[in-house]
Amino acid sequence: MEQDDPAEVLTELRERRLGALELLQAAAGSGLAAYAVWALLLQPGFRRVPLRLQVPYVGASARQVEHVLSLLRGRPGKTVDLGSGDGRIVLAAHRCGLRPAVGYELNPWLVALARLHAWRAGCAGSVCYHREDLWKVSLRDCRNVSVFLAPSVVGPELPALGIPGHTPGYSLL
Repeated sequence: MEQDDPAEVLTELRERRLGALELLQAAAGSGLAAYAVWALLLQPGFRRVPLRLQVPYVGASARQVEHVLSLLRGRPGKTVDLGSGDGRIVLAAHRCGLRPAVGYELNPWLVALARLHAWRAGCAGSVCYHREDLWKVSLRDCRNVSVFLAPSVVGPELPALGIPGHTPGYSLL
């Protein structure tokens, strides 16, 4: 039995046209891969939250992080990021001297990613990330709260966070 030359096999594959069955298999495989990513990374955070309160993960851009930090400058006290995702805002707040900096995220994969980012930045022992529903977090001792919410959630649901409306010295970003 003779082995084929890898170069010949590669050339043969390049020249061959895909049929309908192969295209269908490629589409099904891509769909299955996308579903697996969604089920493993995004869906765990949504399981325990009612549909009307679900906010999908979208990483904060560098501009958004800088905007949050500009609003926090000169404000002492505990800084909390609700729905912290991959932890960018918490790390940036810690680097700017806001301590303690704490993040709350429901998705366990994102909490693990945030902890990895903190470890890589050398801040693993200085920042905290907790896997907890942002609607159930106690904010009694917090001075600075950052939260990105969907527009449908902002109006009617903010009182559920226990955030006072216009209390001096309390900022909701």
